[in-house]
Amino acid sequence: MKVRVPMMIQDPITAKYKGMRQVEGFDIKHEDFFLDGPVTRRVAVLDFDADTGDLMRGARFKPPAPGRVLGTYEIADENDIYAPDFGQVSVFATVVKTMYMFEEEDALGRRLAWAFDGPQLLIIPRAGQWDNAYYERDSHSLQLFYFTNPHNPGEMIYTSLSRDIVAHETGHAILDGIAPELYNSMTPQSLALHEAIADLTALLMAFRSGTLRETVLDQTGGSIRNSTAFSSIAEEFGMARNPEGGSLRSLLNEKTLGPDDANRVARNDPHALSEVLSGALYAVMVEIHEGLRREYVEGDPDREFSVSGKALADGADRFKRMIFRALDYLPPGEVSFADYGRAIIAADQASHPDDTQEREWICDQFVTRQMVANREALQVETNFEHPALKEVDLETLVESDWAAYEFANRNRDLLGVPQEVPFQIWPRLDVTKLYYQRDGKRKIRECLFKVSWDQSEANQLGRRFPDRRQITVGTTLAVDWDTRMIRALLRSDHSDRPQEQQKQQEDRDRMLRRLGDEGLMRLGPLAIGPDGKELRSVVRADSANGLMRVRGVARTLHIVREV
Repeated sequence: MKVRVPMMIQDPITAKYKGMRQVEGFDIKHEDFFLDGPVTRRVAVLDFDADTGDLMRGARFKPPAPGRVLGTYEIADENDIYAPDFGQVSVFATVVKTMYMFEEEDALGRRLAWAFDGPQLLIIPRAGQWDNAYYERDSHSLQLFYFTNPHNPGEMIYTSLSRDIVAHETGHAILDGIAPELYNSMTPQSLALHEAIADLTALLMAFRSGTLRETVLDQTGGSIRNSTAFSSIAEEFGMARNPEGGSLRSLLNEKTLGPDDANRVARNDPHALSEVLSGALYAVMVEIHEGLRREYVEGDPDREFSVSGKALADGADRFKRMIFRALDYLPPGEVSFADYGRAIIAADQASHPDDTQEREWICDQFVTRQMVANREALQVETNFEHPALKEVDLETLVESDWAAYEFANRNRDLLGVPQEVPFQIWPRLDVTKLYYQRDGKRKIRECLFKVSWDQSEANQLGRRFPDRRQITVGTTLAVDWDTRMIRALLRSDHSDRPQEQQKQQEDRDRMLRRLGDEGLMRLGPLAIGPDGKELRSVVRADSANGLMRVRGVARTLHIVREV
């Protein structure tokens, strides 16, 4: 059975100024069941009455007629996008389509798992009046708010009607399941990675709309190099907050970490930092698109515009594979942009060792924007042998925690785990992904093995907090199931990269000091409310044996930072 549902193409204002329709259809094919709400085994929409706060009846599921396979959800008027039934179904469709994009066999190649203990991601399309939206692990939910446009009091802005915002927040939830340790990270670049991946998820969802692709390319002459509805994130939301500023964020930028650069960003603000990484990767996407467009022209300049759509669709798929596969290779713990860059390089190099052009573009951007000191910082070794893998039983390694622990303990040197230090083994993954190579398609089966351990470092936050803090670092080992070759071995322990280590430590100091000064981080009992429950509006820092440990910093990653 499949279910056809309507969803917003972008947001109401984008449809208006682009002169295109607001809604397109999407077929959901891979869910076990459908219930009113909409509700499936993995996703549930809970809509609340804005006046009473009562849970409203969800959109009704209409099963296929006898002998048919196509179901629907009942919507009184698909042109009334502000009606509750349309909003419920559209936001559901956007979340599910975003999930499917990550799960495709040429991306992660597996069904997603949430970071929380529960089967369903809850979607609250009208969570209350506030110009914000966020994913929250503790409540298993996407909280999508609405607000009155301050520049047009007769207009209400619903974040659930912005495909960019819904895809962005879904991206946070998905990344939390892939790399759950990022949620507790104290490193600004780790949190900025969360933001950048969420924005790039919105970008890739925009590329998937045939209507939007056709409209944008027709208006730009077939290029995405200039500012468009693709590079602009959450335009309606951004313009309501600041009519002069346009969208909330732009992926088309020259932001950098260079301290003397006019386009530098604050190193302690994850939202600002994220634009450095997303801007770099968008620039790579532009190069991919233009390279494919030249290739598809086949010597006939008159075909340059006509092939731009195919080049964009194919280029977007390449881009998706590049940035999503790297998430599996990302080492656990406190990571930097450089760690993610190395994960991209490793994932691409392991699969396409002879095709270097996209990796060259990546290196160019990371060096130009001073995310790394030089190109050598992104060099990684892939597809190599190691004696520890020759005879290992990967089936047992995946299935048995004891076998995984014994493997890590015997191979501390390979994994970079210090002697006598306790470590944690993460759930192993047996994944098969589809690769497009010069000689055709090929499926590659991998074992993904991750281990993490704790370190301590100076905690220079003043007298209110302990003198030292605990951080987590770790290693990802990716092994080719058939050949036992190591496809990648990446570590977030930067002790062999002292310059990177020092900068990340300084950045942690800056951000934690700011959170403390603004009252957003509190030590122990100060993070508990009068009702005895932990405050959801602050980050809790605990102290044990003279070490500070911070949990849940990613809870501060709303669509905008309010303080």
